[in-house]
Amino acid sequence: MKIHKIGWLFCGLILCLPFFLLTARGWAQDEEDYIYQLTQSTGSYTFWTTLPAQRVFKNDAVPADTGSSVLVYAAKNEFEPFQIVVRPASSGSVTVSADDFGSGIDVEIYQVKYVNITQATDSLGKTGDYPDPLWPIEAGDSVDVVSGENTAFWFDVHVSETTTAGDYSATVTIGGVDIPVTLHVFNFSIPEALHVKSQMNFSHQRFLDQYSVDCCGNAYWMVVDKIKQYFIDHRLTPKSVLWSGGLTSSGAGPYIDYDCSGTLTDNDGIWGFEAPAERYIDGTGLMQGKFSQRFNAGTGFPSFMAATFRNNDASADQRPSTFCGQTRSAADWVAGDNPSTPYNQSWFQYMTTVQDYLDSMGYLDKAYYYFANEPQDQADYDAVAWYSRHMKNAAPAFKLMVSEEPKPEIFDHPDYVQDGQVDIWLPVLNNYDPAISHDRKKNHGEDTWIYFLHGTRPPYFNPITLDHPGIESKLTGWFLWKYRLGGIAYYSLNNWSQNPWTDPLNSNHNGDLFMLYPPSPSNTPIAYGSNNHRFVPSIRFELMRDSLEDYEYFYVMNGQTQPQVDVANAPDAQVDKIIKGVASYTRDSGFMYNLRRLIGLYLGGEIASIPDITPPLEHPRADGTPGNYYINFQDPDGIPATTYTEETYANGYAYRYLTYAGHDYLQVGTDEYDQTAGFGWLDDTDHFLAGRDPWGDEQDERKITCVYDDYAHHPSIFEFDLPNGTYTVEASVGTPRRVRAHNRLVIEGVTFIDDEASDYYTVRTDTVTVTDNKLTLDIGIWDEYTMINYIDIQAELSGGCQGDLDQDGLVNQADLALLTDVFGTACETEPYCMGDFDGNAYIDGADLAVFVENFSNPECY
Repeated sequence: MKIHKIGWLFCGLILCLPFFLLTARGWAQDEEDYIYQLTQSTGSYTFWTTLPAQRVFKNDAVPADTGSSVLVYAAKNEFEPFQIVVRPASSGSVTVSADDFGSGIDVEIYQVKYVNITQATDSLGKTGDYPDPLWPIEAGDSVDVVSGENTAFWFDVHVSETTTAGDYSATVTIGGVDIPVTLHVFNFSIPEALHVKSQMNFSHQRFLDQYSVDCCGNAYWMVVDKIKQYFIDHRLTPKSVLWSGGLTSSGAGPYIDYDCSGTLTDNDGIWGFEAPAERYIDGTGLMQGKFSQRFNAGTGFPSFMAATFRNNDASADQRPSTFCGQTRSAADWVAGDNPSTPYNQSWFQYMTTVQDYLDSMGYLDKAYYYFANEPQDQADYDAVAWYSRHMKNAAPAFKLMVSEEPKPEIFDHPDYVQDGQVDIWLPVLNNYDPAISHDRKKNHGEDTWIYFLHGTRPPYFNPITLDHPGIESKLTGWFLWKYRLGGIAYYSLNNWSQNPWTDPLNSNHNGDLFMLYPPSPSNTPIAYGSNNHRFVPSIRFELMRDSLEDYEYFYVMNGQTQPQVDVANAPDAQVDKIIKGVASYTRDSGFMYNLRRLIGLYLGGEIASIPDITPPLEHPRADGTPGNYYINFQDPDGIPATTYTEETYANGYAYRYLTYAGHDYLQVGTDEYDQTAGFGWLDDTDHFLAGRDPWGDEQDERKITCVYDDYAHHPSIFEFDLPNGTYTVEASVGTPRRVRAHNRLVIEGVTFIDDEASDYYTVRTDTVTVTDNKLTLDIGIWDEYTMINYIDIQAELSGGCQGDLDQDGLVNQADLALLTDVFGTACETEPYCMGDFDGNAYIDGADLAVFVENFSNPECY
């Protein structure tokens, strides 16, 4: 009745505009569903499919939606997986096979296996059987299945660069049932060269031992080459690209011959530097006849670690204790501050020689010296600044890496005398500051990579964490593009010192030591060749590759060029839909895969532009008209007491409100984000505190209460779902008991408080724009408390035109639809007040008249 009423009123006022033409949200026409039950299901077997980024648990419910075939999309020169799940009516076994899509398209098959999680890593994890290992099987293998339990199969499709664009069909057969699979090949290729550099610590020897590969015949070299190809196929670079040869040894001392007079000579053949470099860096060498074909069709790795430290003490002199007849002492290091000692003269001459040698071979631009790990104190900073200074004097073009975020303690150090003294900064993600890194890149020519550790916890994504949603590994490439990061690193891909199959936890982090599994669940060597030398990857490892392939989509879209700091480019608008901030992301797999599909269609010239799709709303509060919202951070069970409780959105969640200062404040404590509630913290909040401190004369209950992270180890992220639009936000931080020297608050990218003392309380007001249906608060600074008290969020009208309810700068039919939703309602519930143009707390005919006056008003455009 309400719709008919306002539609009829509107017809009477202006030429009866076709209200019935208003449509639902526009992205649905561009959406495909990828999670559904397959119509080939029988009484014996129920089959369904889901996205690779969706982990399949044994007891997951079968989807209600149905479809008749599995849909897969890939570019040329891309790997792309899909999953098919079988749920049998009775226990037994099924055979699995996949026929050919056609020439140039290969398929490998894996069974998704499980590891038992006895302790969840954090709030995103859970205990019990967790899907992660991908167990390689061959076509025609028989696999045991259990009644009423899901068994998932993972199919990895590789499309060659020479494959013709278009649609291809194949059949997967499970338990005698044929399931059609449709592959669409986009009309473009992702580049052969890798455009994300990486340093992934991998033990070749541990792999060879577990696969019973003996040194040093043709079989040995075949497997070593297979390892390198596996990495480059995953668009990753192992830390030891040249293994089992190299250029330097422990502490950067020479591995090949050095005469101590300025000449390096490689007399070691395939065990030295030049032959492995020609094959794995150039991509062309045949290793003195060990191989008949070039490596990776002639494209090698994009970077390699030419030298490194001996241990993790960044303040210590990591160089060899004796070198060219000289014995190192404290006088040769920072305390002596003398680069001209006999030892230092010999050493820095050698470093000059290494630089010149690499330059003569054409490898200098790809080489770097990783010389210090995680400097933590002044002694470490002194050593990093001093050594990098004198390294650059000796070898100015030899890149230097330090695993730390760019810090003023280093780059403002008296011994840091030139830009580019550190070429590559490598911070852990949870210490990464884009503003500082971008300044070092743009104004000083210094690059930044990132790495992940067991301490990289929510709100940050961590592609290494085993018991996190699969989409976290898919975020990596998108994150690197958004923040113009040059590469990634991880310290352990196959540390099998404890059996990952039975003991996946290390440092309270599941998956910490591995992204690859031993080829035997017992962690004992298998017979040579018994599994065709196939790796046992994790789902995380495979999705990491997918994310780096996505990066190549952006690279192609950007005209085959890398993104630059502070320079906008075409992919940015799409990437921003996934990566909203350093610790804020879209985690909807269906949306990400649809967006990737549309980008692929656009790059291949199949569509003229990329439809402006948006992630599905997570909460009903985000749908409709921007309004006013008020939040008090407190213990909801404490003082001030709840005024009333209601199921505001009729979705089963009981909201608690405090009526204060003329508004109804939502009482928010330490709860983690809940999609049903539509708000919460993205952190693990076990160490969060909420309370009330009535100290002193302060009477404002909103200020006396607060929530804060008691660990204060990294900024905290709070999200509140609401409609897109422009809002005026007032926020308060502080405590009546003391002045806190360091406070920080960023809301929707707008800095409200930037490392400032609170003066007991700091209250700031600013304007923010929400484009992702979530107001995001980034609160706190490392090792310091920021106590958030309250926020008032009040919607603004854009362009000064009443009636522009969707904030797009127009007053049109879309706004009429929004006004229709609230017509005839009272304005006590704050979210609908934007339709109350005359301020009488009721949305009625008078408001409609104001709306009609501005409808299609050119001044509103």
